[in-house]
Amino acid sequence: MRPFIYSIAIAASALPDRAASDAFLTNVTLVDIETGALSEGQSVLIEDNRIADIGRDLSAPIGFSRYEGGGAYLIPGLWDSHVHIFSSATEPDTALPLYLINGVTGIRDMGALWPIDAQQELQARIEAGEVLGPRLILSGAWVDATPGSWPGMFLADTPEDARAVVDRIAAEGWAAVKSYSMLDEPTYLALAEAAHEYDLPLVGHIPERVALGTAIDAGQDGMEHFGRVAMACATGEERMLEDVRRVMANGADQAAIFEVMAGQNRVILETWDQALCDEMLARLAASGMHVSPTLVVADFYTGNWPAPDAPRMRMIPAEVREAWGRPDFRLEAMTDEVRDLAAESIALDRRTFLMTHRAGVPILASTDASFANPYLFHGFSLLDELDLYVEIGLTPREALYTATVAPPRFFGLSDQDGTIAPGRQADLVLLDANPLESLATLRRPRAVIVGGVVLDRAALDALEATLLSEGE
Repeated sequence: MRPFIYSIAIAASALPDRAASDAFLTNVTLVDIETGALSEGQSVLIEDNRIADIGRDLSAPIGFSRYEGGGAYLIPGLWDSHVHIFSSATEPDTALPLYLINGVTGIRDMGALWPIDAQQELQARIEAGEVLGPRLILSGAWVDATPGSWPGMFLADTPEDARAVVDRIAAEGWAAVKSYSMLDEPTYLALAEAAHEYDLPLVGHIPERVALGTAIDAGQDGMEHFGRVAMACATGEERMLEDVRRVMANGADQAAIFEVMAGQNRVILETWDQALCDEMLARLAASGMHVSPTLVVADFYTGNWPAPDAPRMRMIPAEVREAWGRPDFRLEAMTDEVRDLAAESIALDRRTFLMTHRAGVPILASTDASFANPYLFHGFSLLDELDLYVEIGLTPREALYTATVAPPRFFGLSDQDGTIAPGRQADLVLLDANPLESLATLRRPRAVIVGGVVLDRAALDALEATLLSEGE
């Protein structure tokens, strides 16, 4: 395994030295994402990795690097709340800079092929400033039924297994317990109970044999992906669940299970009910369960892929691009019916997503970006996801809230809450235009501040050039 090579090499050459992170930003416009208020002509003093002071009449202390903002707009750094940066030995070498050049200063990893101690080592080095990268939350302790949907999962087939697995997860220091798709209901309920006994959030998939309402009652804290919300708005939900329970109880293989699940799109489209949806979304909002929608994943299934010469493609290692071009088991599992209904299903998901937001269900902007998930890009796909939210009907401010304010509050971070204030960790993005008017300005930030280190446009350009060179 060859982790961390990128981060050390670049931090020692093209990027600012960690010791030079004391900075003074002057003449910037602070953007309050929660209220939409703008505060012009502000100065921000950054000492070590914290915001030390903010005001109009501040002076730069001796030895601090001064950055003239020219009235540019300062927002909290972006978060992607569902990624996988450990699906190959060297993935962080590419993933970390891709996040930074896109203004993403925090990520939550949701499942890895690396052992937990190696993940924690990278996390600690980022926190210490030894490796330059986004803040990292390790929530990838995914628990599935035997044999497991992906390599390296925790496995539980009984309630007793679930409790033993959570004991191990807690001992290893994970940030959460992640439920996965093939758990049966008794095992899932035991997993939820054990997680909460350890005061660990239960996040992840709603298992295929478990109703969304059951997960709400079990106190699941966060749900990954959006499809189960639309399914819970269908009067046919219980019938679909029973179909999956039946084939799994009869010992069907994975192909047979997927075949049954593939037929769910038509049932959802035929039985989706407005009144039921309003009722379910009210329950979901009252429960406080956060939803990580990963709507951008639909682009993979519909073939909405970037051109081979697109910059984001050229920043990906050649061997990864080659792997993405091979036949994919997920696409091969799609039936003709799923393909025929794709546009209608996506439209219904988006309609339901807007209703979900308006019902007050908290949203965490998320992408499922990973080298293991073709055409889902670290960094770039988060901006695509936010653009989708606006296209669907959220305002730019509401979309930004899902990527700046909601994530650190959900993660319970003591030094970040999506505001720009003294004492907060200095993870910030400086933009040329007001993002509350258009998110287009996110595509080329003037500067990104991560852990107190200011990456100006020249440093970000150097990162891009290095990635393009390495991707050749």
